[in-house]
Amino acid sequence: MNTKCYMKKTLAYYSKWLGEDGILSQTFDGIKYVYQQERNKVQYGYGQPFDIYIFVMADKIIVSYGDKAKPQIGALKDCVGDSVTIEDLKSALKTIYGKDVVHNVKYVFNGKKTDDCSARLLDKYDYEAYENFYIKCNPNCNDLDWLQAYFEEMICGKLCSGAYEGSILVSCADAPGMPYMSDEVQEIGINTLPDYRGKGYATIACQSSINEMLKNGKVPQWSTSTMNIASQKLAEKLGFVRLGDVITITI
Repeated sequence: MNTKCYMKKTLAYYSKWLGEDGILSQTFDGIKYVYQQERNKVQYGYGQPFDIYIFVMADKIIVSYGDKAKPQIGALKDCVGDSVTIEDLKSALKTIYGKDVVHNVKYVFNGKKTDDCSARLLDKYDYEAYENFYIKCNPNCNDLDWLQAYFEEMICGKLCSGAYEGSILVSCADAPGMPYMSDEVQEIGINTLPDYRGKGYATIACQSSINEMLKNGKVPQWSTSTMNIASQKLAEKLGFVRLGDVITITI
């Protein structure tokens, strides 16, 4: 695969989110509004539907909306017109729908496989270390009955990489569930123990995951909040390039 392939598959993936195949590859002026049944569903791996899902790129804005958002779409169109900044769009959404607006950044991979990586894929013998790692990351979690099955599913799919310091698993990259194109793309999740942050462990854990994805013909994906500057810097370090912004509302 090459950078053109990475871009093609990433655009195809987020077009699925918008509910219309290939829509992000289309050329048009201004803002496009599309009513889609996808907005009425709870996507796999998520706890709630996104009644409005807006993808903002340098040259286009696509507003995908469902039944709950439909009655106020006319008011939104009147408010924002054909040209609007992201902040003005968020303000209009908040005013019209009276709901919290979530703003994330989406990336496209533009890096490469790196052979020099001291992190590795985890296997079944790493479970005890992984359980200790999870407890330290989630000290208020009292239910761990599901954790081993979840871990075994990840390692079976070769989707979990970790970095150790001595015998302690200090950073772990996992693989969130993908609602679309799960055979072709995979998002990366990462967590690092607080005492070990800023030491490069997250970088090598994520790089190990990227190496395995590329080896298996999958395109790595990265998504983070606009407020998570550390995640944005890590994405850029790993070879991801900002693709666009996604604004969502759940009504």
